[in-house]
Amino acid sequence: MNRCLLLIGLMLGLTSCRSSKITEPVFTKAPKAQILIDSVLNSQFEFEWLSTKISGKYKDAKQSFSFKGNMKIKKDSLIWMSISPGLGLELGRVLMDKDSIRFMNRFEKTYYKSSYHDLSVKVQSPLSFQRIQALLLGNPFDEFTAKKYYADIVNQLFTLSSLSAKQTKKVERNRRKSNEEVYWAEINPMNSKILSQQYKNHYLNRTLAVEYQDFEFHENFDFAESIDLSILTDQEVSLSLSYSKIHLNKPHKFPFNVPKSYEIIH
Repeated sequence: MNRCLLLIGLMLGLTSCRSSKITEPVFTKAPKAQILIDSVLNSQFEFEWLSTKISGKYKDAKQSFSFKGNMKIKKDSLIWMSISPGLGLELGRVLMDKDSIRFMNRFEKTYYKSSYHDLSVKVQSPLSFQRIQALLLGNPFDEFTAKKYYADIVNQLFTLSSLSAKQTKKVERNRRKSNEEVYWAEINPMNSKILSQQYKNHYLNRTLAVEYQDFEFHENFDFAESIDLSILTDQEVSLSLSYSKIHLNKPHKFPFNVPKSYEIIH
């Protein structure tokens, strides 16, 4: 029965206007967790190549700035960004592969290379190439390897978590906080797209949270063209991204040549 309800919801989602907001009650009960996971995975944004204009804003405790640029992705292989603060001047380039992240600062003429482990330590949040790619595309950044997941329905939206509500309350009350990464996602029942997702570590009092908005249809898939990311620890880091002029499945190059005169930062 739950599988049938979910299938009906997906069909309605494909034939209705593409919106992340649920205006009328559709479901009264969430499907089983594994059925919901399968549906979310089947609704992932699929492509081989992607290029898009980006604009956004970055903010932390020390600085805040807006930027524009370009982003290119070869699925499961490379992520390239060119970032400009405006006036047509390039601030720098970022190149990510499965093993490392490279950043070239055009203004300071420096070059920096980092592993995902070192980056995770620096931002106090678990990051990898696959997780960053999923985060940018609105796909689940959890690999669903926990022993059990729990599905629920809240305000006409499905939720999926690696802890039940009862377990979460127990962890929050316990003085000896768990060091595990707890996954939680909010899902549109009409098309199984993720509207928000997060990892929370109660022991470190740290949360990596992402929200997705402005869904548009691109080559048979709903795609969020606006993303709000925040990392909450003793300080807060936030990043907002908007996409425009999206092109799919057209091969492109990833120019990243570091001049010999650039200083290497360790």
